[in-house]
Amino acid sequence: MNDDIASLLDLEGRTAVVTGAATGIGEGIAAVLAAAGAHVVVADIDRVGAQRVADDIGGTALDLDVTDPDRCAEVLATVGDRLDILVNNAGSYHEAGSILDQSVESWQRSIDVNMASLFNCSKPAAQRMVAQGDGGAIVNIASVDGLLPCLGTGYDTAKAGAIHFSRSLAVDLAPHGIRVNAVSPGVVPVPTLDRIHSGELDPLWPTDSSVTGLMGPLMKQRSSNVPIGRKGTPEDIARAVLFLVSDASSYVTGQNLAVDGGWTLI
Repeated sequence: MNDDIASLLDLEGRTAVVTGAATGIGEGIAAVLAAAGAHVVVADIDRVGAQRVADDIGGTALDLDVTDPDRCAEVLATVGDRLDILVNNAGSYHEAGSILDQSVESWQRSIDVNMASLFNCSKPAAQRMVAQGDGGAIVNIASVDGLLPCLGTGYDTAKAGAIHFSRSLAVDLAPHGIRVNAVSPGVVPVPTLDRIHSGELDPLWPTDSSVTGLMGPLMKQRSSNVPIGRKGTPEDIARAVLFLVSDASSYVTGQNLAVDGGWTLI
Protein backbone atom coordinates (compact mmCIF):
# COMPACT_ATOMS: atom_id res chain seq x y z
CA MET A 1 0.00 0.00 0.00
CA ASN A 2 1.13 3.53 -0.74
CA ASP A 3 2.54 5.09 2.46
CA ASP A 4 0.61 8.32 1.91
CA ILE A 5 -2.67 6.39 1.80
CA ALA A 6 -1.81 4.35 4.89
CA SER A 7 -0.89 7.50 6.81
CA LEU A 8 -4.41 8.87 6.43
CA LEU A 9 -5.63 6.49 9.15
CA ASP A 10 -2.58 6.92 11.38
CA LEU A 11 -3.47 8.43 14.76
CA GLU A 12 0.04 8.27 16.22
CA GLY A 13 0.64 11.09 18.70
CA ARG A 14 -3.04 11.88 19.18
CA THR A 15 -5.06 11.51 22.37
CA ALA A 16 -8.64 10.28 22.18
CA VAL A 17 -11.29 10.17 24.90
CA VAL A 18 -14.03 7.56 24.38
CA THR A 19 -16.95 7.70 26.80
CA GLY A 20 -18.90 4.59 27.74
CA ALA A 21 -15.96 2.48 26.58
CA ALA A 22 -16.00 -0.22 29.28
CA THR A 23 -18.00 -2.59 27.07
CA GLY A 24 -19.78 -3.08 23.76
CA ILE A 25 -19.49 -0.52 20.97
CA GLY A 26 -17.40 1.83 23.10
CA GLU A 27 -14.88 -0.90 23.84
CA GLY A 28 -14.66 -1.68 20.13
CA ILE A 29 -14.05 1.99 19.31
CA ALA A 30 -11.35 2.29 21.97
CA ALA A 31 -9.55 -0.80 20.64
CA VAL A 32 -9.58 0.34 17.01
CA LEU A 33 -8.38 3.87 17.80
CA ALA A 34 -5.58 2.43 19.93
CA ALA A 35 -4.64 0.06 17.09
CA ALA A 36 -4.40 3.13 14.83
CA GLY A 37 -1.82 4.65 17.18
CA ALA A 38 -3.86 6.93 19.45
CA HIS A 39 -3.47 7.05 23.20
CA VAL A 40 -7.02 6.26 24.30
CA VAL A 41 -8.64 7.39 27.53
CA VAL A 42 -11.35 4.90 28.44
CA ALA A 43 -13.93 6.96 30.32
CA ASP A 44 -16.85 5.16 31.92
CA ILE A 45 -18.97 5.11 35.06
CA ASP A 46 -17.92 1.44 35.29
CA ARG A 47 -14.37 1.98 36.55
CA VAL A 48 -13.56 -1.75 36.77
CA GLY A 49 -14.63 -2.33 33.17
CA ALA A 50 -12.81 0.80 32.02
CA GLN A 51 -9.59 -0.39 33.67
CA ARG A 52 -9.91 -3.80 32.00
CA VAL A 53 -10.25 -2.22 28.56
CA ALA A 54 -7.46 0.28 29.23
CA ASP A 55 -5.13 -2.53 30.28
CA ASP A 56 -6.00 -4.47 27.12
CA ILE A 57 -5.22 -1.59 24.76
CA GLY A 58 -2.48 0.22 26.65
CA GLY A 59 -4.68 3.19 27.46
CA THR A 60 -5.80 5.12 30.52
CA ALA A 61 -8.96 4.49 32.55
CA LEU A 62 -11.04 7.26 34.10
CA ASP A 63 -14.24 7.22 36.10
CA LEU A 64 -16.79 9.44 34.34
CA ASP A 65 -20.51 9.99 34.81
CA VAL A 66 -21.50 11.81 31.62
CA THR A 67 -24.65 13.20 33.27
CA ASP A 68 -22.48 15.20 35.69
CA PRO A 69 -21.37 18.37 33.88
CA ASP A 70 -18.87 19.35 36.58
CA ARG A 71 -17.12 15.98 36.41
CA CYS A 72 -17.10 16.10 32.61
CA ALA A 73 -15.51 19.55 32.67
CA GLU A 74 -12.90 18.38 35.16
CA VAL A 75 -11.96 15.26 33.18
CA LEU A 76 -11.94 16.76 29.69
CA ALA A 77 -9.98 19.82 30.81
CA THR A 78 -7.15 17.89 32.45
CA VAL A 79 -6.72 14.46 30.85
CA GLY A 80 -3.46 13.96 28.96
CA ASP A 81 -1.03 16.54 27.60
CA ARG A 82 -3.50 17.42 24.84
CA LEU A 83 -6.89 16.34 23.49
CA ASP A 84 -7.35 15.63 19.79
CA ILE A 85 -10.39 13.33 19.59
CA LEU A 86 -13.61 12.96 21.56
CA VAL A 87 -16.03 10.12 20.93
CA ASN A 88 -19.29 10.61 22.80
CA ASN A 89 -20.41 7.00 22.95
CA ALA A 90 -21.97 6.69 26.42
CA GLY A 91 -25.71 6.10 26.36
CA SER A 92 -28.55 3.90 27.52
CA TYR A 93 -31.71 2.50 25.98
CA HIS A 94 -33.18 1.35 29.29
CA GLU A 95 -35.80 4.10 29.30
CA ALA A 96 -37.74 2.40 26.52
CA GLY A 97 -41.40 1.68 25.95
CA SER A 98 -44.70 3.42 25.33
CA ILE A 99 -45.32 6.98 26.47
CA LEU A 100 -48.38 5.55 28.23
CA ASP A 101 -46.00 3.78 30.63
CA GLN A 102 -43.12 6.24 30.79
CA SER A 103 -42.72 8.52 33.78
CA VAL A 104 -41.39 12.06 33.61
CA GLU A 105 -38.33 10.84 35.50
CA SER A 106 -37.70 8.10 32.92
CA TRP A 107 -38.00 10.59 30.06
CA GLN A 108 -35.53 12.94 31.76
CA ARG A 109 -33.03 10.15 32.41
CA SER A 110 -33.06 9.24 28.72
CA ILE A 111 -32.49 12.84 27.67
CA ASP A 112 -29.74 13.31 30.27
CA VAL A 113 -27.79 10.18 29.34
CA ASN A 114 -28.28 10.18 25.58
CA MET A 115 -28.33 13.86 24.63
CA ALA A 116 -27.43 16.28 27.44
CA SER A 117 -24.25 14.26 28.00
CA LEU A 118 -23.05 15.32 24.54
CA PHE A 119 -23.07 18.95 25.65
CA ASN A 120 -21.46 18.08 28.99
CA CYS A 121 -18.47 16.48 27.29
CA SER A 122 -18.25 18.43 24.05
CA LYS A 123 -18.06 21.90 25.59
CA PRO A 124 -14.90 21.37 27.67
CA ALA A 125 -13.36 19.27 24.88
CA ALA A 126 -14.04 22.01 22.32
CA GLN A 127 -12.66 24.71 24.62
CA ARG A 128 -9.45 22.74 24.98
CA MET A 129 -9.14 22.04 21.25
CA VAL A 130 -9.67 25.71 20.47
CA ALA A 131 -6.96 26.67 22.98
CA GLN A 132 -4.57 24.17 21.38
CA GLY A 133 -5.13 25.88 18.07
CA ASP A 134 -4.72 22.97 15.68
CA GLY A 135 -8.22 21.55 15.29
CA GLY A 136 -9.67 18.26 16.42
CA ALA A 137 -12.47 15.79 15.83
CA ILE A 138 -15.65 14.97 17.74
CA VAL A 139 -17.86 12.00 16.90
CA ASN A 140 -21.23 11.46 18.56
CA ILE A 141 -22.68 7.96 18.59
CA ALA A 142 -26.35 8.40 17.71
CA SER A 143 -28.60 5.57 16.46
CA VAL A 144 -30.78 4.54 13.56
CA ASP A 145 -33.58 4.95 16.10
CA GLY A 146 -32.95 8.68 15.75
CA LEU A 147 -33.93 8.30 12.09
CA LEU A 148 -36.75 5.75 12.34
CA PRO A 149 -38.71 5.43 15.62
CA CYS A 150 -38.31 2.14 17.39
CA LEU A 151 -37.76 2.11 21.17
CA GLY A 152 -39.85 5.00 22.47
CA THR A 153 -40.07 8.78 22.63
CA GLY A 154 -37.28 9.21 25.19
CA TYR A 155 -34.55 7.24 23.45
CA ASP A 156 -35.62 7.93 19.87
CA THR A 157 -35.93 11.67 20.51
CA ALA A 158 -32.59 11.88 22.30
CA LYS A 159 -30.81 10.10 19.45
CA ALA A 160 -32.48 12.34 16.86
CA GLY A 161 -31.26 15.24 18.95
CA ALA A 162 -27.74 13.79 18.92
CA ILE A 163 -27.74 13.88 15.13
CA HIS A 164 -28.81 17.51 14.92
CA PHE A 165 -26.55 18.49 17.81
CA SER A 166 -23.69 17.15 15.71
CA ARG A 167 -24.74 19.26 12.73
CA SER A 168 -25.10 22.43 14.78
CA LEU A 169 -21.82 21.89 16.58
CA ALA A 170 -20.06 21.26 13.26
CA VAL A 171 -21.08 24.72 12.03
CA ASP A 172 -20.22 26.26 15.39
CA LEU A 173 -16.68 24.87 15.53
CA ALA A 174 -15.75 24.87 11.84
CA PRO A 175 -13.80 28.18 12.08
CA HIS A 176 -11.50 26.45 14.59
CA GLY A 177 -10.77 23.47 12.37
CA ILE A 178 -12.76 21.13 14.62
CA ARG A 179 -14.84 18.61 12.71
CA VAL A 180 -17.99 17.11 14.24
CA ASN A 181 -19.88 14.10 12.89
CA ALA A 182 -22.27 11.42 14.07
CA VAL A 183 -22.44 7.66 13.58
CA SER A 184 -25.77 5.86 13.79
CA PRO A 185 -25.33 2.15 14.50
CA GLY A 186 -27.97 -0.34 13.39
CA VAL A 187 -28.59 -3.75 14.96
CA VAL A 188 -25.45 -4.49 16.99
CA PRO A 189 -25.65 -7.16 19.72
CA VAL A 190 -23.78 -6.01 22.84
CA PRO A 191 -23.20 -7.57 26.31
CA THR A 192 -25.93 -5.43 27.89
CA LEU A 193 -28.53 -6.98 25.60
CA ASP A 194 -27.18 -10.45 26.38
CA ARG A 195 -27.58 -9.74 30.10
CA ILE A 196 -31.15 -8.58 29.53
CA HIS A 197 -32.00 -11.70 27.53
CA SER A 198 -30.50 -13.92 30.25
CA GLY A 199 -32.57 -12.22 32.94
CA GLU A 200 -29.55 -10.72 34.70
CA LEU A 201 -30.83 -7.20 33.95
CA ASP A 202 -34.39 -5.90 33.83
CA PRO A 203 -36.06 -6.04 30.40
CA LEU A 204 -36.26 -2.89 28.29
CA TRP A 205 -40.04 -3.10 28.23
CA PRO A 206 -42.37 -3.29 31.26
CA THR A 207 -43.76 -6.77 31.87
CA ASP A 208 -47.31 -5.45 31.63
CA SER A 209 -46.79 -2.67 29.13
CA SER A 210 -49.43 -0.73 27.26
CA VAL A 211 -50.44 -1.74 23.76
CA THR A 212 -48.07 0.12 21.43
CA GLY A 213 -46.98 0.21 17.83
CA LEU A 214 -43.35 0.29 18.93
CA MET A 215 -41.52 -3.01 18.48
CA GLY A 216 -44.66 -4.45 16.87
CA PRO A 217 -44.68 -6.90 13.94
CA LEU A 218 -43.49 -4.29 11.42
CA MET A 219 -40.62 -3.16 13.62
CA LYS A 220 -39.55 -6.73 14.42
CA GLN A 221 -39.66 -7.69 10.76
CA ARG A 222 -37.42 -4.76 9.85
CA SER A 223 -34.93 -5.57 12.61
CA SER A 224 -34.70 -9.21 11.55
CA ASN A 225 -34.36 -8.48 7.83
CA VAL A 226 -31.18 -6.44 7.47
CA PRO A 227 -30.45 -6.20 3.71
CA ILE A 228 -26.76 -7.00 4.06
CA GLY A 229 -27.72 -10.28 5.72
CA ARG A 230 -26.14 -10.03 9.16
CA LYS A 231 -26.13 -8.06 12.38
CA GLY A 232 -23.40 -5.54 12.98
CA THR A 233 -20.41 -5.74 15.31
CA PRO A 234 -18.70 -3.17 17.53
CA GLU A 235 -15.79 -3.29 15.09
CA ASP A 236 -18.07 -2.25 12.22
CA ILE A 237 -18.98 0.89 14.14
CA ALA A 238 -15.41 1.47 15.31
CA ARG A 239 -14.03 1.47 11.76
CA ALA A 240 -16.53 4.14 10.78
CA VAL A 241 -15.44 6.22 13.76
CA LEU A 242 -11.79 5.76 12.79
CA PHE A 243 -12.55 7.17 9.34
CA LEU A 244 -14.34 10.19 10.81
CA VAL A 245 -11.59 11.10 13.31
CA SER A 246 -8.72 10.52 10.88
CA ASP A 247 -7.22 12.61 8.11
CA ALA A 248 -9.03 10.37 5.61
CA SER A 249 -12.16 12.45 6.34
CA SER A 250 -10.51 15.86 6.56
CA TYR A 251 -13.26 17.45 4.42
CA VAL A 252 -16.18 15.76 6.20
CA THR A 253 -18.11 17.54 8.92
CA GLY A 254 -21.72 17.79 10.07
CA GLN A 255 -22.64 14.37 8.68
CA ASN A 256 -24.48 11.40 10.14
CA LEU A 257 -23.14 8.06 8.92
CA ALA A 258 -25.63 5.21 9.30
CA VAL A 259 -23.69 1.98 9.81
CA ASP A 260 -26.65 -0.34 9.69
CA GLY A 261 -26.29 -2.90 6.90
CA GLY A 262 -29.19 -1.19 5.14
CA TRP A 263 -31.58 -1.32 8.12
CA THR A 264 -32.91 2.18 7.40
CA LEU A 265 -33.65 1.26 3.76
CA ILE A 266 -36.63 -1.00 4.51
